[in-house]
Amino acid sequence: MRTVLTFMSIAAAFLPATLAFSGKICRIMPLGASITYGQGSSQRNGYRDDLYRLLERDGNVVNMVGNNPAVGSTFKDKDTEGWKGFTIDQVAGKMRASMPKNRPNIVTLLVGTNDMWKRVDLPNAPARLGKLIDGVLNFPPLTMVIVSSLPPNSDAKMQARINSYNAALPGVVQKRAKAGKWVLFADCGKTVKVSDLVDGTHPNDAGYERIGRCFYDAIVAGEKKGWVSRVQGSAP
Repeated sequence: MRTVLTFMSIAAAFLPATLAFSGKICRIMPLGASITYGQGSSQRNGYRDDLYRLLERDGNVVNMVGNNPAVGSTFKDKDTEGWKGFTIDQVAGKMRASMPKNRPNIVTLLVGTNDMWKRVDLPNAPARLGKLIDGVLNFPPLTMVIVSSLPPNSDAKMQARINSYNAALPGVVQKRAKAGKWVLFADCGKTVKVSDLVDGTHPNDAGYERIGRCFYDAIVAGEKKGWVSRVQGSAP
């Protein structure tokens, strides 16, 4: 009995904090700007490889999709819809072109840093993000959208703008969730520290790894709600 209990204790120590799922096809569109693209990571993979491996480890088929593959990425799946320097509205334009082609059943959304940096229509930034989310949801594929907060910034004034934006995001998501939309908020930005930034804005590998884990946990939570639908059509 002691041997059995010891084995169970050891096994429990290696179980993920959230019960995972398996046997699903996860066609994921990483959507955003340079952080989504993976700028600052040593292997140009950002959080995407970490998220991919976690889902694949559980027994799922994972396919990252997008029209802007990460040049220089060392990972086997380089596809992303991350666009360096793009604002929320510019990313929305790329999303509209990408959705009919790539038909994801999961979108991991992290965007707004460039709006904060360029001070683009700051009071309406959360509402503009809401329109982007609605744009994803309005396409025919049943798609779950995971909305992340922004990571911190080393510039104090920039950080103040990020704080204001991040504070509004749960409400943006909750409004749509209450209407029955498949949207979840993930506070992935909070997992990154200023000391994790390679240039004051973009995370290092450790920061990206935590973002990937955060998105993974949110996807697992969404799957429990039945929000990982069957993919439509063959892989793009």
